[in-house]
Amino acid sequence: MIVVAAVISIVVYRVAITAAMNKNDAVRPYSSITSSLTSAIIQVAIITILDKVYQKVAVVLTDWEMHRTQTEHEDSFTFKMFLFQFVNYYSSVFYIAFFKGKFDGYPYNYNELAGARLDQCGAGGCMIELTQQLAIIMVGKQVVNNCVELIIPKLKAWWRRRDTKDEDPDDEKCIQRWEEDYDLADLNQYGLFAEYLEMVIQYGFITLFVAAFPLAPLFALLNNIIEIRLDAYKFITTLRRPVAVRAQDIGIWYSILDGVAKLSVVTNVSFLCVE
Repeated sequence: MIVVAAVISIVVYRVAITAAMNKNDAVRPYSSITSSLTSAIIQVAIITILDKVYQKVAVVLTDWEMHRTQTEHEDSFTFKMFLFQFVNYYSSVFYIAFFKGKFDGYPYNYNELAGARLDQCGAGGCMIELTQQLAIIMVGKQVVNNCVELIIPKLKAWWRRRDTKDEDPDDEKCIQRWEEDYDLADLNQYGLFAEYLEMVIQYGFITLFVAAFPLAPLFALLNNIIEIRLDAYKFITTLRRPVAVRAQDIGIWYSILDGVAKLSVVTNVSFLCVE
């Protein structure tokens, strides 16, 4: 329901801002691109906020299921989080690709919402708008994730050092290495789950609608090159050393990647046919 409400609110915003700009002849030519870009930026903000909400919901639902083994618990939690994030990230993209402008009506009988014509594509179709949406959400979320991954652990370590700092300045010169490590932030209980999820969502962006945004793989490559160094810096300087745990494989992630790859064939072919 939260996802549906978010998508509907974005659609209503697009209709409202387009209708408002169309009343002014000076800004009417820019109404489409303005509504598209601003709605994509708002979508990035909504995605960032709902990330935390969906994680808490997934934890509660998985705990209620009371799985017999840790592997079953992790697979169930992973699948729920992926479904939540799939809808969170891709709902607006699917709307533009397959639904926007399809229910607009026809001349002299256009469908309206609160006196304003429904959201419609430009004369050349929705390809350009879909490309803009994909670029802003994909690149914007990658920038936000990299900033959060670098800044949050530093803030946690600074706060811990602030609480454990000795008032005697002479003692600060004799701080042992293990005491400095104690001030580092803990790795969360899900370990590398966030890293896996981020890569799978990115994989979806570069496969599901690659026909509309061929530069997506290039942006993903550049992001991964940067993130490798950021993650190395994060794990070495801002996080405590995680406890190594033996794993049989990558779990349900393989099935999810296989499903996304097969779905990408359907979405790309369907989008090209619709356009």
